[in-house]
Amino acid sequence: MLILISCLLLFVTALTLIVLRVVQPNARYTWLVAVGGAMLALASVFIWLAQMPFDLVLPAWQPVRLFTTPILFQADGISWPFAFGIAGLTLSILLTSVTRPVFVNSFAWVGTLALGGLGILAVTTNNPLTLLLVWAALDITELLTQLGSVDGSANNKKVVMSFSARALGIGALLWASIVSISGGGVFDFQSMSPASGLYLVVAAGLRLGVLPIHLPYSTESILRRGFGTALRLISAASSLILLGRIPAGGLDSFATPFLLMLATTAAIYGGWMWLRAPEELNGRPYWIISLASLSVIASLSGNPLGAVAWGCALLLVGGALFLASVQHVWLNRIMLLGAWSLSSLPFSLTASAWLGSLGFFIPFVIIAQALVIAGFIRHALRPAGRDTLDAQPGWTRTVYSSGIILLIALQFLLGWIGWGGAFQVGAWLQAVIASLLTFGLVWAIPRFRVLNPIRAHWVTTSTTSLLNDLDEGLGSLYRVLERISQAIIVTLEGEGGILWTLLFLALFVSLLRNGTP
Repeated sequence: MLILISCLLLFVTALTLIVLRVVQPNARYTWLVAVGGAMLALASVFIWLAQMPFDLVLPAWQPVRLFTTPILFQADGISWPFAFGIAGLTLSILLTSVTRPVFVNSFAWVGTLALGGLGILAVTTNNPLTLLLVWAALDITELLTQLGSVDGSANNKKVVMSFSARALGIGALLWASIVSISGGGVFDFQSMSPASGLYLVVAAGLRLGVLPIHLPYSTESILRRGFGTALRLISAASSLILLGRIPAGGLDSFATPFLLMLATTAAIYGGWMWLRAPEELNGRPYWIISLASLSVIASLSGNPLGAVAWGCALLLVGGALFLASVQHVWLNRIMLLGAWSLSSLPFSLTASAWLGSLGFFIPFVIIAQALVIAGFIRHALRPAGRDTLDAQPGWTRTVYSSGIILLIALQFLLGWIGWGGAFQVGAWLQAVIASLLTFGLVWAIPRFRVLNPIRAHWVTTSTTSLLNDLDEGLGSLYRVLERISQAIIVTLEGEGGILWTLLFLALFVSLLRNGTP
């Protein structure tokens, strides 16, 4: 019931904002309503610790002989840190919105609260059917939002291809469920057949852009901070939760080293592009790819807690950086604490990240981790020339700063309490080597041109033949489907359209009659 309470707090608050916008469009207390609902949701998720683990089982669908698996949610040491991070990110977005140019009752606030509720539902799902439904809701939300925020047919096609890439991930999860059912596991992730493990990893990798390397969404969207950050990071978290649910023994396969190689390549590529991005929002797709790749690597090495750790770092460390929209020297320096959260040093958020067996891939993983941390430091120490808080009222400066500091505080809190990966010493030697390499990269950035930021247009286009071939392949598939759809439309709209409609109706009625006992 606590899961339902936390989600309802966010959904009801979003509905309240819609009603207030219609009834009192100029009301000045709507932001307080939004922040109050988000605060209660964060507090309610923290209260989960008193009762974990616990389940939420919704009534079974009818007929039961067709829908044998109920809608099932679970709060435990895997789902709680994700839910806590999503609730904290939702509140932080609303707190930092006070510096936005238009500070009114915005549908962006409604969308942020609704995404937060959907995100909590996604990370607490405990069987493939439930996760499929929440993934579909998130994907449709992103599709409609993207189509409404881009211009031109070319960008619309990229949005549809992005949606198609996510749909492939849903298909992989569906196939994993079929494999599990054929092996005897049908109810929840804990009882899934080990043979489905690799398919679960592939499903998450497809949605995150890791297996194979691709951008799982359009980079030309005008979505930036605030709602754009919520959409990107919460969607990524909903896929990363799957990596923490891999059944024991599900990755003992000859294909595991091959997937590790692909994930390591994606991590290094994403970290390199992130390091050289001209500014953090342009590099956000590569931040997600690099952190998601590290999470996939941890899962493939037999360490689901490490996958959760990297997922929480993606949410909290990235959220603080992407929401920091104004120049504030001391706040930027405080954000550098996020580098410690990414370092996997003892008792940090990612201390449990490398407790698995990596073997030959350890040096490459260290390089990828160092690239990510060095890129984070460079973006956190952003140059001057942006808007400042000097002209803002005192309360605005306080509220904005508290929104950023909240995410930093949550990083430390998750590093110490609440779940299985908290208060761990971890692989400290690997963490020290990665930290030393990070310092070397930070020292070299201003001294070597190859490490300097690249032109913005290079970030938004693919630079490898693999990405070009994949994009062209998806484009060709899109054009084929477009022609098929156009042919069907022309057929139904022609002179024989009514006859075709009557024929399909007759066939449908015939099928229904034959299917009745």
